[in-house]
Amino acid sequence: MSATLDNPPTRSTSPKVDCVVAEAQDNADQTPRRTPKRKTLGQKIGKSLVMGMRRVHLYSGIFMFPFVLLYGFSGWFFNHPRYFRDGEVTKFSVVPAQADGPDVVLPSADDLAEAVIEEMNLESFLYGGPEIMLSAEKRPAYSGFLTYTVNTDEATHDISVNPVTGTGEIRSTPVQAADDSKPAAKPNPMAAIQRAELSDNPMEEVRQAIPGLLDHLGLSSGEAFGGRRAPNLVFAAEADGVPCLVTYNLGNNSISSIRQDARPSMDTMNLMRRMHLARMYTPQMDIRWVWALVVDAMFVSMVFWGISGLFMWWQVKRTRWLGGGFLIASLVFTSVIVVGMHDNLTQGGSRRGGGGHGSSSAAATEHIATSHR
Repeated sequence: MSATLDNPPTRSTSPKVDCVVAEAQDNADQTPRRTPKRKTLGQKIGKSLVMGMRRVHLYSGIFMFPFVLLYGFSGWFFNHPRYFRDGEVTKFSVVPAQADGPDVVLPSADDLAEAVIEEMNLESFLYGGPEIMLSAEKRPAYSGFLTYTVNTDEATHDISVNPVTGTGEIRSTPVQAADDSKPAAKPNPMAAIQRAELSDNPMEEVRQAIPGLLDHLGLSSGEAFGGRRAPNLVFAAEADGVPCLVTYNLGNNSISSIRQDARPSMDTMNLMRRMHLARMYTPQMDIRWVWALVVDAMFVSMVFWGISGLFMWWQVKRTRWLGGGFLIASLVFTSVIVVGMHDNLTQGGSRRGGGGHGSSSAAATEHIATSHR
């Protein structure tokens, strides 16, 4: 038994099979190996560019990740300004009017537009103007919510009402009681200084020199007016040993100052919103200049991510049809959004009013309320 296991029988093959196997091995040894095709210089450069694009796409995304979050969240805060704010929120509805609630009738946008047209025709009739009719080209629509603020001794109530549904919310923020134990605010030794008239104000000197500059350059000349926002000169100063921060406006020569140890604080939401709106380079390299550079880097990165993403998508042949459909849908959707927003942002009278205290709006509202009672 052990002999059988130690010496297993060999499988016998016929001489004909052995001959065929030997011949196949000889042919395999004689077949030359296939050498890989050498890549041209253009192919090598193309591959290097693709690999470089992939790596830049990867590492730029990693590096810009915090700024993408910052822009995303700050934009979200602009869209939802009531989030993450202190105060108690109370939901309510004015439609339908309840027995113990406010007796309010909110007209629809169509009814209010007809009432406004009626009031406009009355005004037009008084000075012999044309008859005004409501057009079906654009359906009447409210552009925002009804917002109010009520200040009481106990709290400040910020009220928002949806004019379409009649629902709303009240955000009540308690008034902070005076804390006698808290030390009084330290006096600002520069508070009495409000202006500084300078004979060599650079903004005024350049303004006076601009007409001559235009003449020298062969351009039409005229009186120069300062921009809507004049630049400030910000510097540190001391008075009676108290360090302060001074801001001098070059446009109106006004001065504002604040103690360094009394600078106001800013919560996270307002900080992110202010950073989102901060723009343009400063004349000198400072933190605002660096932030403007980051904004430009975000622009370059986002454009590059889009282009490189399309390039990498096109390399994968099996995704071309599906990706092409998404690309076409995205272009159509973006075009619709841009055209619609252009129409919305260019409609006249889109600026916010002063609370609706005008006689015409009051008469229109009273007319609607009377007709619904």
